[in-house]
Parts: sequence; C-alpha cells; structure tokens
Amino acid sequence: MNEYVIIILPLADEDGGGFVGLVPDLQGCMSDGESRDEALANTQQAMIEWIEHQKARGIDLPKPGVSIERASEQRKSLLRALKAMMSYMEEADGRIAELEKALEEAVDGISNSWEKNLPLFESADARIYRSRPKVAH
Repeated sequence: MNEYVIIILPLADEDGGGFVGLVPDLQGCMSDGESRDEALANTQQAMIEWIEHQKARGIDLPKPGVSIERASEQRKSLLRALKAMMSYMEEADGRIAELEKALEEAVDGISNSWEKNLPLFESADARIYRSRPKVAH
C-alpha cells in the first residue's frame, strides 16, 4: 500500500476548508481532514477500504503508477490530435490563400475591362443601360 501516491491538497473556504487526500491510481479513492495529517490518515484508511472492496468484488488492483501512464497516454493522444489539427489548418490556410488570389484575379479582370465581360451580364438577363451624364457647358 505504501507504493501508491497520495496527494494532499488544501480545500477552499467555500468548500469547507481543510484538506483533501487523493489516490490517483485508485480511481475514486479519496478522503479529507481538518489538517494535512488528518487528511493523510483518513486517505490511508480509505485506501485500505477501497482495496478490500475491490478484492471482495474479485477485481484486480491497479498497479502503482498507472495514473501516470494513463496521463502520459492522454497527453500523447492530445498532442497527436493537435498536430493533425494544425496540419488541417495549414492546408485550409493554403486553400484560402489560393481562393483569395483567384478572387483578386477575377475582380481585377472584371474591373480592368468589364465591357469585355458584358455578354456575361447580358446572358444573366441583366438590364444594361448606357447613359452619358449631362455636362453643363
């Protein structure tokens, strides 16, 4: 039992104050106390009861350090997901840049010689009016 790590943390006053003891390798195994020593003693008693309960149910005990291994695997999985997401974002950024360039070229082509594209407007059933502003002489 001495192989399992116990973490003692202070509790906020709004949570009742005192301290809480957690055993990361034994999921759900925890206790509290008014002082660090009391929280440690209560958590050690909770460990004994937790282990006895698991044995009575025929469940194997987790090996000490399993929570560190689990956290390490979760961290690796998260990093893989982040790398994949960054790759997708870079690809999307590249595609966006291509679309922006194509749009700029299309706008430049239209604005530089829009009359050349007049048939496109006419085929879209647009009404085109030609008007000369009246200039006062």
